[in-house]
Amino acid sequence: AQAAGADRPNILWISVEDISPLMGVYGDPVVATPVIDQLAAEGLMYTNAFTTAGVCSPSRTAIITGMHQSSIGAHHHRPTHTGHAHKTIPDGEPLVSGAVTPYLVVPPPYVKAFPEYLRAAGYYTTNNVKTDYNFGRPASVWDESSREAHWRNRPEGKPFFSVINLTTTHESQVWQSELPLSVDPDAVPVPPYLPDTPVVRRDIAQQYTNIEQMDRQVGQILADLEEDGLADDTIVFFWSDHGGALPRQKSWLYDSGLHVPLVIRWPGEIPPGQVNKELVSFVDLAPTVLSLAG
Repeated sequence: AQAAGADRPNILWISVEDISPLMGVYGDPVVATPVIDQLAAEGLMYTNAFTTAGVCSPSRTAIITGMHQSSIGAHHHRPTHTGHAHKTIPDGEPLVSGAVTPYLVVPPPYVKAFPEYLRAAGYYTTNNVKTDYNFGRPASVWDESSREAHWRNRPEGKPFFSVINLTTTHESQVWQSELPLSVDPDAVPVPPYLPDTPVVRRDIAQQYTNIEQMDRQVGQILADLEEDGLADDTIVFFWSDHGGALPRQKSWLYDSGLHVPLVIRWPGEIPPGQVNKELVSFVDLAPTVLSLAG
């Protein structure tokens, strides 16, 4: 498997959280995202990409399995949490709440997290660090799943499939972020379903500030790839796990909760500056990666 994998392309996923396509390349008039704009200029931008759920764990379950979460019993958000205490089940210690009986989803035996297939084909698979799958974290999926997980840790000669999850734009950072605003609240567009008030404008400005910080973090990841001499041999995916972080966005089955950015760069295979307007679903990320890996 390792010998067969040596000729296969590296694949890097840069996944971010809780953002709609609020970027310069997608036509946003305020936010500054030069790194993602350049990534799109070097590859392919999808304008009609949609997740299968408007919140993290059902969406990520579909992404990692290639199965709609509703078809494998994984459509409830984080069923391991108990009531309002938000406590997670310790290993081997099932808990029962007066309001909620927590559980882990058990997918059918023929459903796998797709990196298992990549590992069997000789790939070194890493995840840094969020999983948030409703069926737990099977040990067979990743060579590494930690804050230190990185393609740089792979054995020599192995191709890699690496996921780097950035949490900078998560919903919680609208009110917890310590980043000073880099965007003027008076300049932000207010969606028609939100009231145009100073509080709303401040929250949108914080969301835009977080996106600009995330763009710089993406730049550092791509710089690391370039420094390692791997940029020309690596297919890069950039996407968000679901739509925006504000009311009527996260957890809602409207475009505002499901419509997301998706950019793919594949040097030598995808001509630069491509725009795809077809309707695509994130349930197809898994089979797409398996196809790219041969």
